[in-house]
Amino acid sequence: MKKLALILIAINLFLAPSYSFEFFKKSRESEVRSVLNKHIKAMESHDIEAIKSFYDKNYRSTDGFNLAELEEMLIKTYETYGNIKYKVKINSIVADSECATVQISDSSSAVIYPSEGSKKIKRQKSGKLYGKSVYNMYLKKINNEWKIVKDDILMEETSLKFGVAKNIDMNIIAPEKLQNGQEYDLSIKINKPKDIMALGSISREEIVYPPSDYQEKFRRISDEGELERIVRANDKNLDEYAVASIGFTKISLNEEQTKAKIEVLGMAYLMKRINMNQYDEDKKTVENN
Repeated sequence: MKKLALILIAINLFLAPSYSFEFFKKSRESEVRSVLNKHIKAMESHDIEAIKSFYDKNYRSTDGFNLAELEEMLIKTYETYGNIKYKVKINSIVADSECATVQISDSSSAVIYPSEGSKKIKRQKSGKLYGKSVYNMYLKKINNEWKIVKDDILMEETSLKFGVAKNIDMNIIAPEKLQNGQEYDLSIKINKPKDIMALGSISREEIVYPPSDYQEKFRRISDEGELERIVRANDKNLDEYAVASIGFTKISLNEEQTKAKIEVLGMAYLMKRINMNQYDEDKKTVENN
């Protein structure tokens, strides 16, 4: 009996640290999840001051945006898309006593209504915003509080559609990752009705704040709904957006066939993120923030 008791004691002593480790691990993950759920609620209620409270004062995104710039972007987003809604899923949490890494998937949607016209006209001319992204969020425990110190967007796509464009399937095709200065192909594919003409412009845009202007050059999209262009990535190691603007029109003639009428039926704006394969030293570690 004594031998059996000693064996049981030894087993308990051996297993105890494992139980302890799992307990503290789950406790830390629960803490981080609780903080993130509060952050999500602040985003849903468009409470900018509450949102800011979850970030460290030295926060900096992988794209180089600081907390003041994040606040400015949120203000402009909520002013433009007053009814924007979010759906957020926490995919994973890895946490130790000081740091945590969280992967999150989210989607956003909003409707834009013109300021003038009847309710019917406003509905017809309304625009629909839809976006989705996957990103890593990095947190540190500072003064016994979990604070967001950095985030890193892995995937991001956004579309804004007006008029008939809301019912047309379309996609911007671009690589997910690039090397600095690499030449690459951009294209758009549209499943458009045959009786509608489409004009499109595709380009690349460096991810900086404030965003830089770029010149749009519209070309007719083929009857097959395709438009393609070769571009070159920046050589400053900045992530980029592939962007496209698409207009849908219909041309009709009067009864005498002497005058043509061009009617704009819809517009669409598409954006897809392209990340650089190589990041500079300021982008690599959370510890530098």
